[in-house]
Amino acid sequence: MKATGWSTHPSEHLKPNQISFEEAYIARKDIINIFTDSSKTEHGVGAAFCVSTNDIWAYQWSAKLKDNNTVFQAELTALHEAVIYATHLICQTTIPLKYT
Repeated sequence: MKATGWSTHPSEHLKPNQISFEEAYIARKDIINIFTDSSKTEHGVGAAFCVSTNDIWAYQWSAKLKDNNTVFQAELTALHEAVIYATHLICQTTIPLKYT
């Protein structure tokens, strides 16, 4: 996944057009894809995840963390929230994980 045009913190303005699927390895468009991201900048610390299926932006979640949180804590927060979301999905499928 490649983020483009970040001018502010992702937890404040996460938009579908900021994510490009062209460089990402998505073998099948008919499965549910969950992408997580986090960052620590001069604007603060944030965590986010988005869900897409069939190239449709289905759901997004984002949060601004405290300034003393680390980017690692933000990554864990995004992953934690994404897993909670995924456990509520009604599906029986293998979930491949790819970390870049």
